[in-house]
Amino acid sequence: MDNHVDKDKPRRRQPISCDPCRRSKLRCDRHRPCSSCRRRRCEDSCRYKASSSTESSPAIPSRSSVDHHESTHDRWDAVLQRPTIDHHDSLGSTDFPFSFGHVSIDELLARLPPSSCCDYLITQYFMRLSPMFHILHGPTFQKQYNGFIHDPSSVDLSWLALLFLICSVTLNTMAGDDPTLADLWIKYPNARDIPSVSCQLRSAAMICLSQDQFLIRHRLTMLEALLILIYTISHNEGVERSWTLLGIALNMGIALRCNSDSAQLNCIENERRRRCWAGILMLHTYQAILFRDIDMSSLLDIPATMPADVNDADITPDRILRPSSQPTQMSVMMFKIRLFQLSSRLCRHIASPAKFDETALTRFDAQIEDEQKQWDAVFLLDGSPSVLDTSSYAHWCILQLYAHQLYLLLHRPFCRSQSNPRYRSVSRTKCMSSSVALLDLHRQLWELPRLRYYRWLIYGMTSFYALHGAVALASCLLDGTTIDSTSYRETFDSAVSRIEVLRTHSPICRQAYPMLLHLQSLLSPGQSQSSPRDFNTFDEWVDAVQWLNPDSVNWNFWGMNEPNI
Repeated sequence: MDNHVDKDKPRRRQPISCDPCRRSKLRCDRHRPCSSCRRRRCEDSCRYKASSSTESSPAIPSRSSVDHHESTHDRWDAVLQRPTIDHHDSLGSTDFPFSFGHVSIDELLARLPPSSCCDYLITQYFMRLSPMFHILHGPTFQKQYNGFIHDPSSVDLSWLALLFLICSVTLNTMAGDDPTLADLWIKYPNARDIPSVSCQLRSAAMICLSQDQFLIRHRLTMLEALLILIYTISHNEGVERSWTLLGIALNMGIALRCNSDSAQLNCIENERRRRCWAGILMLHTYQAILFRDIDMSSLLDIPATMPADVNDADITPDRILRPSSQPTQMSVMMFKIRLFQLSSRLCRHIASPAKFDETALTRFDAQIEDEQKQWDAVFLLDGSPSVLDTSSYAHWCILQLYAHQLYLLLHRPFCRSQSNPRYRSVSRTKCMSSSVALLDLHRQLWELPRLRYYRWLIYGMTSFYALHGAVALASCLLDGTTIDSTSYRETFDSAVSRIEVLRTHSPICRQAYPMLLHLQSLLSPGQSQSSPRDFNTFDEWVDAVQWLNPDSVNWNFWGMNEPNI
């Protein structure tokens, strides 16, 4: 047999990269399947389109300079243009930006709670949780859910992420012995408790968002899911931990033009976008208090139409009814947006040398009080909680938490010992009254039967607010200038006992308890002189803490270890 190879015969060469690597601009080792496809678990998609080019350069015909210029231009266009993502193809290629590995739709659907539990959790979400962060239009979600039940396999991944997150956040507010969740433990036999199931659901939501490529794709349901995730993290784990995600949500909101209406969209679709923009602004309320030295007020300068202060049923495709004189599903959101405007100005003020300006202090103090009066008018009945509407009082309590946080931040520089030239007795009184108010709100959320559906709040940041109040109160009492400290001491002691009980439910309480226990010992007669730290240093520590970020706290300030639980 003639083994001579005909050099003039064109030979087909293997392309440099397989199809998935070429599309994703990844380096390909040209194996079959390549290591990139094996890593991303898409071996079946690892194919090479044969090239008709020859390996021998002389066999390639010469090209004109014009053709060469056009070819070069086309190649750079292909490199620089924004990639066009095909939904189904992206599932089989890359899970950008996180490598969770490919998870099929069927497997994701199998991770949902049983249908009876899903129905119950959704109902509870819209009844109890949604008004505190009302970015979803209930009737629209109902239609989406009905469509999902009819044909689960064609579900949009971002909407599925939204469903997982609604189930996750609602589940975290419930007791493990709730009889309506009996089917849940059958579905998740290896789950230790409610938080572990909730965590699994949130992880599934992140897989959905990742496989839908949420960093480069823009969908309204994707933004809704992202905002609910950020809200949950901010309340349960700390505002600092949601900061990066909030930046993504802001950019996505701008890309989706949530701050501007479109004539091509009906009233419902425009209102959904307005609510998302309002949610972005509201979440920045927390960040403005946390990062007091950063001016975030520029967001308020972006022209935007705020959502209507109406109930979901008042919004139809062709019109929005007039606002009601009664509290609506949007009332809390609207007040929180106003609070963002106020807190942005206030935090910018206290981060500047002008924070000791008494005129500005009086002005801000009056503005906070004015907001509180409006809350009283909307959520209370003749100054008292309504026995017919428990949610209104819960919403009033939640808003008051923010008000008293701001009072403490505003008045703390003026309430130190009387030897301080900036000392103001009015500010000392205000600090103590706001500290007591924070601790009393904490007590009510823990004890009152009418607020039992909102008890979950104290497992997270609400207990951190209470810690702020307790530490500020102790600072004033340790100063020794308070004449009648009996009632204040009783309030402090009750808070320490409550936080001791909550240690098994709340990581924040578990970390805060040793510190409060030591402060309690220092407040006992004859013990204040044995402090291991100078009290001026303690006051500086109190002022330096970012009171929306538990991670900023030196929990071991007093050199105490956590007592055994």
